[in-house]
Amino acid sequence: MFSKLLLLEWRSFFRSASLGRGIAVKLFLAFIGLYFLLCSIGLGIGLYFVLDKGFPNEEPMVLVNNVLLFWFIGEFVMRFMLQNLPVADIKPLLVQRIDRNKIIHFLMFKSSYAFLNVLTLAVALPFVIVNFMESTYSMFQLLAWLVGVSGFVYFNNYLNIWVQRRFLNALKNLIPFILGLSVLIGLEYFGIFSISNLFGQFFNAVLAYPILGVLPIIIAIAMYRVVFIDLKTNIYLDTYLTKEENNALTSNLSWLDRFGVLAPFMQLDIKLIMRNKRAKNTVLLSLFFLFYGLLFYTNTSFGGSGYMLVFVGIFMTGIFIINFGQFIPAWDSSYFPLLRTQPIMMKNYLTSKVVLMYISVFILTLLSTCYAYFGWDKVYLNYACAVYNIGINIPVILAFSMYNRKRIDLAQGSMLNYQGMGITQWLISIPLLVFPIMIWGATQFLFSVNTANLVLIVIGLIGLLFHKVIINAVAEGYIQKKYLILEGFKQKA
Repeated sequence: MFSKLLLLEWRSFFRSASLGRGIAVKLFLAFIGLYFLLCSIGLGIGLYFVLDKGFPNEEPMVLVNNVLLFWFIGEFVMRFMLQNLPVADIKPLLVQRIDRNKIIHFLMFKSSYAFLNVLTLAVALPFVIVNFMESTYSMFQLLAWLVGVSGFVYFNNYLNIWVQRRFLNALKNLIPFILGLSVLIGLEYFGIFSISNLFGQFFNAVLAYPILGVLPIIIAIAMYRVVFIDLKTNIYLDTYLTKEENNALTSNLSWLDRFGVLAPFMQLDIKLIMRNKRAKNTVLLSLFFLFYGLLFYTNTSFGGSGYMLVFVGIFMTGIFIINFGQFIPAWDSSYFPLLRTQPIMMKNYLTSKVVLMYISVFILTLLSTCYAYFGWDKVYLNYACAVYNIGINIPVILAFSMYNRKRIDLAQGSMLNYQGMGITQWLISIPLLVFPIMIWGATQFLFSVNTANLVLIVIGLIGLLFHKVIINAVAEGYIQKKYLILEGFKQKA
């Protein structure tokens, strides 16, 4: 049965309308994964010698044991942010004569070869080999230690599935866990109680009594069982049917009528932001990241003209256009086919999105003026980045949007929802964030900081002068690619 389910996954991938893009994404991710895998192996090989040289009076293995807890916590956070839930199109399977247990085991099996599982072991295995050659530990002791580490790696894997399943649509329910973790960090920081030392002592005990290495495996199996029961309880077709009807919110957006033919599209976008959790979170995150400057402006290591301050300026004033704009037109994927059957000019549709992003940059830039407390040079740089966002980054986002062909289901939750993500979202970060830093850095190196700011402003104004030409070109591209976009939005996986 496992082989049949794997065959279905294989056919689903190769029969998808987005096959070319899917292969490109996997090749790109494979390249990135290979890079980090080699870095992890290098870390595992050199870790013993670095610790031995830096702490000659301590055993490297004991030092590693004392920080293992922090490693696993960091790994869990990475899983929570980056690792998707193991999914499969199980609705057709549920109406077949297939045992539910086999379906669930298959889903769990898919998560067992997640990249983060391999990444930690890619550090641990070379570290064990070097310890065997350089230290006095026997192979049996080191293998027990490796088994214990593997147990916690897979415990993290299944715990991440359980947490994401439980709190996918209820971020506020995570608050008790975050508070509990904060208390433990506080106790550790102030030296009241060190749970990291307790965790390290367990792995020291594993080296002394190798049989204890089985305990993490038992814990991982128990966590597997918990997730299995949770999935089995909810693997029914009618599990997530909404039992309540919510009254639709109505809002008077007549003030947008002043925008003429753009008003209907802008009203749809405003209503989307007001009513959809994921779209609403883009606004909340934009306001939240206004505080991002405090991390850099209060850090003297970046100085008054560090390259990172350009990143901060682009990020703070353009966070909305990054989070919202990169998913154009996927936000409208549910009714985009209907829009294409209406006598609607694509130019007006795109212009409404551009105006909305202009307004967001203006508001965020105005709010960032409060950083004048740290010096008007910061405000000047932020304003330069805002003009660059308006003139260059918005057209770049608009141009890349022609290649967004992954749908977004507005009925899905907002937390850990990666619908609409594709190779476009990976590639777009290069021109949005890297290019302005390179331009500013080169100009600042050759001339001065003020000249570099002025260059960003001039480039942004030039882009703004040609915004109609750009919109017309992108609109023409949409018309040429409309069938590919519509076909992509039909794909639900």
